[in-house]
Amino acid sequence: MSDSATLSTRAQPLGKYPPFKRVGDFIYLSGISARMPDGSIAGTTRHADGSVTRDVEVQTRVVIENVRATLAEAGADLADCVDILVFLTDMQDFPKYNAVYGEYFEAGGPARTTVAVSALPRPDMVVEMKAVAWRPRP
Repeated sequence: MSDSATLSTRAQPLGKYPPFKRVGDFIYLSGISARMPDGSIAGTTRHADGSVTRDVEVQTRVVIENVRATLAEAGADLADCVDILVFLTDMQDFPKYNAVYGEYFEAGGPARTTVAVSALPRPDMVVEMKAVAWRPRP
């Protein structure tokens, strides 16, 4: 298994960086969003009147599933996460994001920090995650 890889089923990085980097038994994931392979952002609905709805619950699920897929490339799983850093564009979304997060992780799971940021790389992104996992090399 290489130190980093890309899948055609996942959105490609927006710059020159790997989706993950393995250092010994640790796996460091780059920031992961709900961006889809076609560039759209899951959980985003554009309405006829020009308004836009961004669903933090949908985006959180897609982000965590993208984290899971990236970890799988590295030979790991969500259970191997030891630290997660989450970026939200609006702390009013925290309760909904936190409820979805709790569907994937138990209280004894990874350490976690959640911070508010003024923006993410694409205007429709409302949540992004960065993770560190520990999985011994085979």
